[in-house]
Amino acid sequence: MSSLSVRFVGPIRRPGPQRVMEVDRAGLASVGDLLARLGYSGEERKGLHVIADGSRRSHEDPLDGVTSVEILVAIGGG
Repeated sequence: MSSLSVRFVGPIRRPGPQRVMEVDRAGLASVGDLLARLGYSGEERKGLHVIADGSRRSHEDPLDGVTSVEILVAIGGG
């Protein structure tokens, strides 16, 4: 069974108390699929950034070949 390492960065709601977890890749085709599996609503997903293997990814990008993901909240200022 293949898994994906997921790290939660900064002030983000997590599915559990840990900041790093392993997620089963079965059924995960895209970044958006991963976010949905982690329990983020469509509205929450709009405010999240995803870094996969060191590169920023859109929610439509595939997870093929990705080994690690960081999820963080988009923060704005002004």
